[in-house]
Amino acid sequence: MNALKSIVVGFIAGVIAAVTAQEFISWLFVNYWTGWNAAPWSMVPMRSLVLPDVELPWLVGTAITGGLWGALFGLILGWKPVGMMTIRGAILGLFGPGLISAFTVMPYLEHQPSPLLEGNVEVIVPILCICAGFGAVMAWLYGLFSFGRLP
Repeated sequence: MNALKSIVVGFIAGVIAAVTAQEFISWLFVNYWTGWNAAPWSMVPMRSLVLPDVELPWLVGTAITGGLWGALFGLILGWKPVGMMTIRGAILGLFGPGLISAFTVMPYLEHQPSPLLEGNVEVIVPILCICAGFGAVMAWLYGLFSFGRLP
């Protein structure tokens, strides 16, 4: 499999993982965890932090972001995925969307303090679980779509 196919398959796997697993885990935290108030599968329009003139529904923005992370993960996981893809994906999810994006880049763009630096466990735990779940499902789907096997 070449690099372009890895990017496309990773993007598709990332979109599917974002709108299913990521939103389902968010739903679990909304219903069974105190302090997490991000409504899952929300179609509320949200402004883009990168392009302030663009306003997309929350779920569409999540799908696009998940697809972009999936494309990057597709390149990182390799053209021929081998090994424990789900574990590798969960680790990538913790570091990529979790630590880099949610705790570093997004607070900087929003001019907000990082929940990690504040020690806000009610936000840290759901973000890490959602990101690990997204990465695990994305890598699982990437292995399935790439070679028709379950990793």
